[in-house]
Amino acid sequence: MKAVNSRRDLKESLQVWTSDSYEDVKEEQRLEEGQTYLKSYLIESDRDTLSDDFIEKEDLNIKILPTDDEGFLHLRARGYSSDGPTDLYLDELDDRFWVVHTVGGREATDDVVEDLIFPRFTQMDRPWLPNEFLEQIGSRPENIFRRFSLKFEDEFSKGEKGETPDVGGLSMQLWGDNAGTVLQTLKENEDLRRSTPLSTVGIKREVGDEAVIDDITYYSKFTARGDSVDGHFKQVYDLKNTYSELLHKIEDEYSIKYSTSERGGHVEGTPLLIAFDREIEELEDFMDELFSSKKPFRLWGVRNQLEEDYYRISSVDLHTGDKLNLEVCPDWVRIYLPEDSCGNVVLRLYTNVQHYFDSEANLEEENGGAII
Repeated sequence: MKAVNSRRDLKESLQVWTSDSYEDVKEEQRLEEGQTYLKSYLIESDRDTLSDDFIEKEDLNIKILPTDDEGFLHLRARGYSSDGPTDLYLDELDDRFWVVHTVGGREATDDVVEDLIFPRFTQMDRPWLPNEFLEQIGSRPENIFRRFSLKFEDEFSKGEKGETPDVGGLSMQLWGDNAGTVLQTLKENEDLRRSTPLSTVGIKREVGDEAVIDDITYYSKFTARGDSVDGHFKQVYDLKNTYSELLHKIEDEYSIKYSTSERGGHVEGTPLLIAFDREIEELEDFMDELFSSKKPFRLWGVRNQLEEDYYRISSVDLHTGDKLNLEVCPDWVRIYLPEDSCGNVVLRLYTNVQHYFDSEANLEEENGGAII
């Protein structure tokens, strides 16, 4: 790819790259050796910018190179690929979301983005897309739903006493016009329906005489092929805007706010509820996993037992260091999001509960109304 010093340069280069790779796949049914697809990674960020100080502090082998555009960074990472340096381009879309574009090798670019996001307290995270969110993206009239993949791993029942879960693990991919019908059939199966979280949806979007196909994962990675890079960018920006609206809704309408006046204290906001379709059999084991400080949940917490099978947890979100208060019982997790805490923790918790415990779990208001 030619030298890139601006957003315009990037768009022109990626248009050529995606068109060439798309033609190769159509004609040869495979990519040429050394060729890769365009990949874009959305990042939710509470940082003002990605700085050299951050790179040095985290001891990352990444250099930030200058460009002609403000808020547009060229990242050159070394040591991630035997083929040489890996180039990525970070666009600070707004004060909350960034996107990283790259045509580097998949494993190398996945690792670079992982290293940027996942040390503790980086103030960066992935936008986490629950089942309902991905299904809504696939059902939009401008999108053609062409494939899906499922991946479920029951992390919470390993070592539990009692009954064996319906499905310990499930992995599946399906292409074709009937993908949506097959997905619905799986979700209606009593033995499988709690184990069918969407890992990826494949969406085709036509822009005039051109088309682009995006595979979108539940952690907001896009893999594109087609002859319209504009269509790919629009898919990324549309999803970002929809997710941003959901995130601000959670923070504005449901966060717990405290105030005082001459008449005393006042509390606004309401807790959120993750309601399970499957009962937690071993609550202690469940909480050990949930608050282990490990990916993907990134939560640490101190628990206080209030009653049998009923706990209150004071926790810390290791994405930002923000506080989070929860209550846990066998049928639900209640979340109290403090004012000014990052609401992305709610969607991270909810999405990963769907992938690792119960894909039929629902995010609800206290009165039972669906949030998504």
